[in-house]
Amino acid sequence: MRATDVRPKSRLPLAFSIPKAEDRRNEDSFHRSAKGVYALSDGASVSFDSASWARILVRRYARDPEFTREWLAAAMAEFRKLYDRDSMPWVQQASFDRGSFASLLGVRVVDEGRLIQVLSIGDSLAVLCDGDCIKATFRLSTASEFNRSPQLLCTNPAENVFLDEVDFGYDFIADWTFRGLEQPALLCMTDALGHWLLSQRDRDPSPVGVLRKLRTPRAFARFVQEERAAGRMKRDDTTLIALW
Repeated sequence: MRATDVRPKSRLPLAFSIPKAEDRRNEDSFHRSAKGVYALSDGASVSFDSASWARILVRRYARDPEFTREWLAAAMAEFRKLYDRDSMPWVQQASFDRGSFASLLGVRVVDEGRLIQVLSIGDSLAVLCDGDCIKATFRLSTASEFNRSPQLLCTNPAENVFLDEVDFGYDFIADWTFRGLEQPALLCMTDALGHWLLSQRDRDPSPVGVLRKLRTPRAFARFVQEERAAGRMKRDDTTLIALW
């Protein structure tokens, strides 16, 4: 099993992703812009072509990181253009109509980390670190929270009504900074890795220290396979973006 690798020129030196199985499509997606915007999405396997939906979300966020209802409507319209519904078999039409689901984790790093704005919808996890110490996580803070069904963005507008009941700026946004941190780092990860990290939070060695040592796609793939085999990590698409 191979992990994909991205090595941009900015502060983000490492990004790895590995599918749940060798013969399965990886439904995680990630993207970056030259302006310090990074995005990560985990497509829900039970929904229609969630991999394409996740890819649209991250590319659109990296290009335009101002999440609004209009932004989401434009992303949904882009997804619908991928398919001719009328030419689909009725079973596929029903799946298409139910919608595709995915998380969205977006990060904007401004002025060398003096301002970090995190957008998180769903169960992908952002982690602010100082050395091997976890200083903050968003939006989840305990491993048990991953047992709940997450609220995900959907191509079916009826499934996005939860957005009408929240305060975007309070519920989905966290403002962080690297100021005052001796060894600042920012980690973004999909739910399997997020659950692993929070479940290992108080262990020695620190889970952040374990991740810090993963510098190649092969090392990341081996780590994920070993943790899955030991029962410490769920078998799911697994992605890490790390600003060390």
